[in-house]
Amino acid sequence: MFRRLPHTLPADPVFPADLESLGFFVNEQDQIRLIKNPAQKYQYQINKNDRVNQVWKQANNDAVYEIVQDRLSNLGLERVRLPLGATETDNHVPILVSKDLATKDRVIVFFGERHVEPGILSWRVIGDEGIKVGSLQEFVSAALFTPTPTSQGTAPGIVIANPCQLLWYRGGGRAMSVNAWQSLPRASAVHEPFRVDEAKNKIAANGDYREHVAYVLEQVLPRLTKKGAKLDIVGIEYPGSEVVEYFALHWNPTWSSRVTGISLIEPQHKVQELLDGGFDDDSPEFIKFLSRRCRAYFVSSAAIETPIAGRELYGCNCYSSGEDSYQENAMVRCWRSVLDWFNVLYANPDHEEIEFVTVDGSGQADEVKLGW
Repeated sequence: MFRRLPHTLPADPVFPADLESLGFFVNEQDQIRLIKNPAQKYQYQINKNDRVNQVWKQANNDAVYEIVQDRLSNLGLERVRLPLGATETDNHVPILVSKDLATKDRVIVFFGERHVEPGILSWRVIGDEGIKVGSLQEFVSAALFTPTPTSQGTAPGIVIANPCQLLWYRGGGRAMSVNAWQSLPRASAVHEPFRVDEAKNKIAANGDYREHVAYVLEQVLPRLTKKGAKLDIVGIEYPGSEVVEYFALHWNPTWSSRVTGISLIEPQHKVQELLDGGFDDDSPEFIKFLSRRCRAYFVSSAAIETPIAGRELYGCNCYSSGEDSYQENAMVRCWRSVLDWFNVLYANPDHEEIEFVTVDGSGQADEVKLGW
């Protein structure tokens, strides 16, 4: 039996998390392009070796992530460590909140995807169309600086949750995603990744995206926002559905008086499972709220905001996001519609969604009042 000595194993690749060092720059259109060939787009694969590509891609993502964080900071967002009260050296996960959050009468709460860092919407769009397009930069800017129906015309507050970076890297003193964990330096290019220690590498009360969603709802919002401030909630895929499932079990007058509406992007819940989860046959109050003050957006070839099939499955009206190919791009295409709809709900507390069902078998919907 043969074995290779440690010093003969291929070295693990190392790349700096800096765009210029990686050979890229941000052009006047905010697109990432190759310095040596400004017409060439951002590229993730540079080698036939998967490990090289993995580390290269993560270095690029880390560089762009820091750019996005800087831009969001310039828009007035700051990092808050969870659990609340954690020090810089404690295991913690960062979220982003408005600096003056506690003074706001209205707050937009954003729960992104499990595998995308806070502030990022779509790496695919960032690499193709530009950083501001594929990140939350334009969303936050529009929410904060576009006239809204908030009292006295003031801007809403923002809370950007972080169901992605829930692993604590002790060597770097920071939280990171599963993908970033896989890209940490190894003894060689053929060694296995670090083992995740449940005690040393997990974060208290934020061990997974479900715990994180619950912690934001139960601890962050009550403690960091103004009492009675109205809440607009955006939830993407599983974290968004976890918000729905949480409210289905915990809906009470406190929440019903504060939550203005919920926009879901590619949700994963099933309304029948909520009904089967211990509720009676009289349609609990949250199911009614889901029907009347919630929307879901999906990948579809139809024009944006076209009603599509899905109400029977998700318990709310379903619409095309305007994205016809990739789930990760859906929020990029529909966030303006999401903000406009939230403004309608905030300005009109009695507003209810007109309920749609599919009646022609085409996948698009006709208006039919269901009367929950």
